[in-house]
Amino acid sequence: MAGGDAEDDLDTAFELLSDRRRRAVIEVLRTAPRGSLEFSALADAVAAVTDDDVADLAPALYYSHLPKLDAADVVDFDAEAGVVDYDSEPFIERCLDVAGTHGSEQWTRRCSK
Repeated sequence: MAGGDAEDDLDTAFELLSDRRRRAVIEVLRTAPRGSLEFSALADAVAAVTDDDVADLAPALYYSHLPKLDAADVVDFDAEAGVVDYDSEPFIERCLDVAGTHGSEQWTRRCSK
């Protein structure tokens, strides 16, 4: 992300993280060696996380989700080389971490008070 206005950054983060496949892409790349994976390995890993069929998921990643993440400067998607690179995006990661606590018992207890 470009790091502009705080409200714009928040809107962008929510838009990017509104889809479980994009969240899975970021989670997979966060733990990938050097933050880089070949497209096919990324598609396989995201399919495993989301329980999607990789044959259905791969085109959506290639034509929709990765270009959207690339346009927001969250990933670098080199379609020609078939490689996706991720360099830590702290604001997105913080939002993703908070979203990850949503289903936790701690979140449920805190919200029910």
